[in-house]
Amino acid sequence: MTKKAVKLAHEWLENADAILVTASNGFSISEGYNLFANDKKLREVIGEDIVEKYHLPNLIMAGNFQYPSPVEHWRVLARIGEYYFNNYEESPYMSDLKEIIGNKPYFIWTSNTEHHFDLAGLHNTLEVEGNSLEAVCSKHPDEHGIFPLSSKIHEIYEKDQAGTLTEDDLPVCDKCGAPLEPNIIGDDFQINKERLNKFQEFIEKYEDKNLLVLELGIGPRNQMIKAPSMQLVAADKNSHYITINKGELLIPDQIKDRSIGFSSSIGLAFKELLTGKSNGSTTVGPEKVKPKPELSPEEKAKQEEEMQIFYPNYMVDTPTRPGTFPMYLTIDKDHPSHLHTVEYGQSWMYNYGDAAIAHCFTQEGQYYQVKLGLNKENGEVHGFYTDPGTFVAIESSDSNGVGFSQISTDIPTNANGAIMVPRLDKFLQLFPDQRELIERLAVK
Repeated sequence: MTKKAVKLAHEWLENADAILVTASNGFSISEGYNLFANDKKLREVIGEDIVEKYHLPNLIMAGNFQYPSPVEHWRVLARIGEYYFNNYEESPYMSDLKEIIGNKPYFIWTSNTEHHFDLAGLHNTLEVEGNSLEAVCSKHPDEHGIFPLSSKIHEIYEKDQAGTLTEDDLPVCDKCGAPLEPNIIGDDFQINKERLNKFQEFIEKYEDKNLLVLELGIGPRNQMIKAPSMQLVAADKNSHYITINKGELLIPDQIKDRSIGFSSSIGLAFKELLTGKSNGSTTVGPEKVKPKPELSPEEKAKQEEEMQIFYPNYMVDTPTRPGTFPMYLTIDKDHPSHLHTVEYGQSWMYNYGDAAIAHCFTQEGQYYQVKLGLNKENGEVHGFYTDPGTFVAIESSDSNGVGFSQISTDIPTNANGAIMVPRLDKFLQLFPDQRELIERLAVK
């Protein structure tokens, strides 16, 4: 099957209307930027003295370590930045990727922060966890925008090497004078809104066309990009999915007929994609999707009745985000959303009406509640996220006298729809302090 799969993957690439490249650590490591390695290169870049002094095991810890002074922190950041970013040279893997993309419309969706795609000339890139060559104001990250950091990193590096680096040399906001910090995922992270809009325009333009998703080095546990990109393929029957990740391939049943996995190095898979000829990689797929049995009208009616227990007066709208459908549920005092969980994590958002109270029970035995609304003085928030496996029940608070609350959530387009409810006896043992709440909102 390997020879046929490689030839077919090459044909998918040739016939694609557009290419969506998704990339994570596996691609960075192929290029030599290994955030997790404890090796000779770590000591060469950061310095043997600093690595030993702070017992730094890898680059990711070096960048996030709580150093005794800002000078020491920026000294390390500048050494990493000067070597891996300011002196970046296009790797053979990046050259092959540019050849694979060719003249086709493309976008790159990545959790990598080293900015290598842009440095190699691939500017249609959305970096969802930040950019190590950007900074934000530590006091006013939302208001004061994003600052370029490349030249400042070089300046800090030069002074560090000369032994003249002081706190006066560190980057500050030109609007208020507050210290700058790297624009990396966290409380102050600012995503590039212009690129986000362009990415959304790209998805809207090609989501119903012959789109090829090319996934590079994303492990099955990294769901930030992997899950929604697979959901995007599931929703678009004209699209195809190629994943490259040695030893760890995850292809859901819903898209197996339009997916090929390369369990090989990225370099080898690239050569095969470019030539259409097998050169020793191990491939998986495509496979026929087994049809799901059709529900009878009676079964559909029963399913609808059960859905109303967990999503009262719900409506599913057309998708506005890749791979998801927004679901709106309207709850009142007589129709709360009862305790349940689903296979995926969920974002819950207040829309309008009264504030709502979300009761959350984690698998670790923790109970907490979230008030969804717009009145911050009452501790209300506009939205929050629950991890997979969290049992949730939501009820209206009747705070404004409206009589109902409308809440929205996203459901993946390739979800199987399974809803799980807790066993009442076991749940009461785990959460005895919430007995009244559980007995009122659990399905008997």
